Amino acid sequence: MESRDIYSIKIIGEPFLDGESVFFTMKWIEADEYKNSIFVLRKGDKEPRRLTFGGKERSPIAGQDYMYYIKSSENSESVMVIRNSSEPQELLKLKSIEKFILHGKSLLVIGTEDAPVDKPFTATRLNYRFDGRGIIRVRKSLFIFGEKLEKILDGDFDVTDVVSQDGRIWVVLTSYGNDAGLSDIYELDPTTHELRKITQGEGIINSILALPGGDVAYTGHREGIKPWAVRKLFPGIDRESVVLGKHTGNGSIISDLFLGARDRMFWDDGIYCCGQNGGKTSIYRFTDRKMKELVEGDFSIQDFHVNDGKIAYIYSSQEKPSVLVFQNIEYDPNPNFKGVKGVKVETGNVEGWVMKHGEDDPSILFVHGGPHMAYGESFMLEFQYFFNQGYNIFFCNPRGSAGYGEDFSAGCVSDWGNGPAEDIFNFIEKGKEITGIKGNFAITGGSYGGYMTNWMITNNNYFRAAISERCVSNLVSMCGTSDIGFWFNAAYMNITDPWKEDSILELMKASPIMKIKNATTPTMFIHGENDYRCPIEQAEQMFVGLKMNGVDTELVRYQGDGHEHARSGKPGNMIHRLDTKNAWFRKYMKV
Repeated sequence: MESRDIYSIKIIGEPFLDGESVFFTMKWIEADEYKNSIFVLRKGDKEPRRLTFGGKERSPIAGQDYMYYIKSSENSESVMVIRNSSEPQELLKLKSIEKFILHGKSLLVIGTEDAPVDKPFTATRLNYRFDGRGIIRVRKSLFIFGEKLEKILDGDFDVTDVVSQDGRIWVVLTSYGNDAGLSDIYELDPTTHELRKITQGEGIINSILALPGGDVAYTGHREGIKPWAVRKLFPGIDRESVVLGKHTGNGSIISDLFLGARDRMFWDDGIYCCGQNGGKTSIYRFTDRKMKELVEGDFSIQDFHVNDGKIAYIYSSQEKPSVLVFQNIEYDPNPNFKGVKGVKVETGNVEGWVMKHGEDDPSILFVHGGPHMAYGESFMLEFQYFFNQGYNIFFCNPRGSAGYGEDFSAGCVSDWGNGPAEDIFNFIEKGKEITGIKGNFAITGGSYGGYMTNWMITNNNYFRAAISERCVSNLVSMCGTSDIGFWFNAAYMNITDPWKEDSILELMKASPIMKIKNATTPTMFIHGENDYRCPIEQAEQMFVGLKMNGVDTELVRYQGDGHEHARSGKPGNMIHRLDTKNAWFRKYMKV
């Protein structure tokens, strides 16, 4: 299997039910460019019908005689409408559109206006840049479109979500004056545009739902700056929270598909929402303090929609990248594409998987990011590619991973390295025992997985080769250069002020760069030059340190890519990346 072959798949997203039809988007790569169009699958059909043909359309909202959607162009995005099979009509245009919903005879739209990028910029607060957005010259605002487009809410914050019902409007805003990305729910007066905060305390809102009778449900937590906090379902503003599975919501199970999972909720005779149990996510219905698991299996829900008693959902598994299920129909856009399913390996509280290629073949250990994320029952393009290159694939969820309860998630607080490394080595030994695998090991990972790769090569020489991607190496410099490092690193290391002398010492003790003189493992570093989350200086420090120590090392820099370079970067770069990683591993591992 060639690297280009692995990126020939098609990914389904954004299902929207209307009667006996489900509308959805399909995304693929064509001529090293992402394409995205809208399709419809009707009850009784074997194949869906394509509705848009520009290759830049998404987010369908459809009814019996209309379909709204977003169309992207090079420098702007528009909301379009098709009525009764008419030609598409442009309703409004903004620099970017995050979301739109129907609101009576109007549309509510979250988006950004154009801002000059060639002018000097003055930062006045810590949260002035963000990965994927770059320098934040303009915030996300709320607009209403009736006969014309009107901005009704903006300020020194982002509008991140909006719902409406019976003329009332609720919005989610990033908190005033807060740089750690905390958020709250406000009711917005549709006439005066005044705001009334309805959530208490501080925390994160991941998704929001307007309920019959004027109440609001949401998922998230109210535990302040606590990135490892378990997400909960709040079935009403003043109602007691519950956890669906061991972690409410979606998106924590990692996949490198170029269309990620979405965290959404719906009302239809109850609240429908996703919940995570270890390496799987399911769809639950919650009503009258009771919850029922409606859709579950050895897969992860990527997206779903509920309407009038019907459910359409999209899942990903270790064997299938993207499958739509609707009315007992399973539509697989990649019918000839089947991956290898790993053997489950459990040791202590750690869950993992091994894809066995051969007992004497070399193995690659993959470490996920977060650290509050998880591997599981979802398709990983990279795992399948390297398995087909002749490697055994090991991947697990050490302490700190999501989906196993808050105590487990908090297990890496103040200890990003030693404890998780112990879990990983125990998993490797158990996996070898179960499968009989004997060969040598390499290690790779991105983000926090890059941190763990750096930690491993500076604390032991177990691995024959390493590739560290979008990595963390110096927790002190990251506090000053990352979009979130100033609060994220401090929270995970239990430090109030990262700039105190004793805090700097604690951060440095937890930094792989402190033990760079111990490293002897040949290591490649891969990084996007536009990474604001883990800036490229983190890889540069490790590269220079190894180079000056005489350790074989290379630094691969991808122009134009940010922190998501391995999942949704430039297609040509993603293909080049797999070939580059393969060449490095083949240089040191016997295949």
